[in-house]
Amino acid sequence: MAHGDDCGRLTRRQWLGSTPNPAPRLDTQVCWSGTLADGRALTLEYVPDRRVLRPDAFAAYLDSLNAAPWPTLEALVSAILDDINNELVPRWVRVSGTQNGAVSHRVTASDRQPGWDTAALRP
Repeated sequence: MAHGDDCGRLTRRQWLGSTPNPAPRLDTQVCWSGTLADGRALTLEYVPDRRVLRPDAFAAYLDSLNAAPWPTLEALVSAILDDINNELVPRWVRVSGTQNGAVSHRVTASDRQPGWDTAALRP
């Protein structure tokens, strides 16, 4: 299964189970992190709108990412950002991936809903 095909995308996204946001009027920042089998560390940060990721869903989603070949860290991070935007439609989202070895590599991608100001994330 290739990382970019529709079937792979649908298979990954099925694991992103969510529930209604219990406080949709608040700008609550949520952070999840985990590591793939190949050692790539991933961090997902988002400000939910109407839906929040279920506690068991992020681990299941990471497991589904292990099933596909990811040619680059950039491709992996971009796919995660696309999946989260599609399934949760957060106000703001940032995905970071890190691969450590002889040379460390870090990729970060973010997105936000039109008109939403990230000032809400600053102390």
